[in-house]
Amino acid sequence: MTNLPVSSKRPVRVALLLDSFTEPKWVFNIIKDIQSSAIAEICLVIKNETTVEPLGRLRSYWKNRSYLLYSFYNRVDGRVRLAEENAFEEMDLQPLLPDVPVLRIMPIMKKFSDWFPPEAIEEISRYDLDVALSFGFRILRGDALRIAKHGVWSYHHGDNLVNRGGPPGFWEVLEESPISGAVLQVLSEDLDNGQVIDRSWTRTIDRFSVKGSKNNLYWRASAFVMRKLRELYEHGEVSSEPNLFRPYYKRLHKMPTNAQLLPKLCKLSLNYAATQIRYKFFFDQWSLAYRFRTSADDPNNSFYRFNYLIPPKDKFWADPFAVRHEGKYFVFFEEFLYKENKAHISVIELSKSGAGESRPVLKRDYHLSYPFMFRWNDRHFMIPETAANRTVEVYGCEAFPDEWRLETVLFEDVAARDATLLEADGLWWMFVAMADTGFSDELHIYYGESPFGPWKPHKLNPVKSDVRNSRPAGKPFYWNGDLYRPAQDSSRRYGYGMRINKVVRLTPTEFIEEEVAQVLPQWRKDLRGTHTLNICEDLTVIDCLIHRRR
Repeated sequence: MTNLPVSSKRPVRVALLLDSFTEPKWVFNIIKDIQSSAIAEICLVIKNETTVEPLGRLRSYWKNRSYLLYSFYNRVDGRVRLAEENAFEEMDLQPLLPDVPVLRIMPIMKKFSDWFPPEAIEEISRYDLDVALSFGFRILRGDALRIAKHGVWSYHHGDNLVNRGGPPGFWEVLEESPISGAVLQVLSEDLDNGQVIDRSWTRTIDRFSVKGSKNNLYWRASAFVMRKLRELYEHGEVSSEPNLFRPYYKRLHKMPTNAQLLPKLCKLSLNYAATQIRYKFFFDQWSLAYRFRTSADDPNNSFYRFNYLIPPKDKFWADPFAVRHEGKYFVFFEEFLYKENKAHISVIELSKSGAGESRPVLKRDYHLSYPFMFRWNDRHFMIPETAANRTVEVYGCEAFPDEWRLETVLFEDVAARDATLLEADGLWWMFVAMADTGFSDELHIYYGESPFGPWKPHKLNPVKSDVRNSRPAGKPFYWNGDLYRPAQDSSRRYGYGMRINKVVRLTPTEFIEEEVAQVLPQWRKDLRGTHTLNICEDLTVIDCLIHRRR
């Protein structure tokens, strides 16, 4: 597909391909965002006029008799309560499209594919479309794929490198895949090999509910369309993945038969029961671990050697950041009180002889965590995560380590998590996880001439959208002259592990990093996770999710 420039900054002209004017809420929100933007406009609806004769209940049961267990699972799963708003709530699109012309088409249907009649193609060409968004029809063929300059864009809710077919979001749960993928592609004659223009991997957040995991996946992927329309508007083209030779070696996933589903549901039920029983007697608690290196040659990276700081059972400690002040080491961390369901920032002094008493140093009416520490102009500063307040706030130290005052607010009305700064090559860089969902696994970068901004967005934002290797996991550090960035791996559960990346290139228009190591919670039998690593001279601190008896 050749990307032709959009002329003279006119709004991107978009057509919708629909089977119905009643669509799920994730589609409704995409259309609402387009209509309320200044960069794109919906100028045509292409409505599928194909009708399907409904079967009677008995005939329907008989026709689908091999899939009754799948239908039963969906009914039970449909009762699951969602942590976020329901992406599949049915919504009426017509209030969003009051003056948009509707072209009703009866496609030419062959097996599983649809062709548009020549007269429909001619009518569509009069609208001079830039993009067509497909939320309807079956597999499009022929000239229907060429009705817009930049093609027909379509979602595939699954990682098309490892999971083709459907039902979307289903097999990731039933086959216990830790991650779920989604792509936005430009359709081609080969259904599964369209040009991928956006991709994301997120955690399969509910190991027992397809509904819960699909809901998160669909909301995450819903951001793709506006992101790529904005790119098209600003640059006249959209970037895409390189066209590499990538064989697909797994089976084509289909709706499961009763025989296929029964053993998997039995296993799922047993796992669910075992989990419920286990957590009646045990719980997971974040704790801290640390070690001082013994020589200049000691990398201090063997975690089985670390000392542990285990909090009382009514709280947890996480996100440690170490600071050396006047020859002493202090660790600032998130202290979460279960009773209050909220955290503040506390500090503890560490030395080779042991740890002092912890004490709170910063409390707010909203949740605080991830107290990123930096020093500038001979002062200590802290950027705690304040996503609960939809801000990124900087606090300056008035009297170390106990007194902190709000210095400035860098961002407002954003869901920003784990803001992490770095000074390199004459600029300040901010790595931060941005997302309006509860699971922030998309990495954004900003840059400026000082830690107080003004901050400019990186050209490639989000520079990464992968739950395994995006969200910051501590302060970047240098080792043997190379820059390394720790990132969270929340694929199996939130805070499961970390990835260590070597930053190869960082400019306002480029970002390249290479994964060099994994940090998995395997050095103790009772570990369930680890998601923060920080190094301050001779001291290295991490956090550990420990499985404890109640």
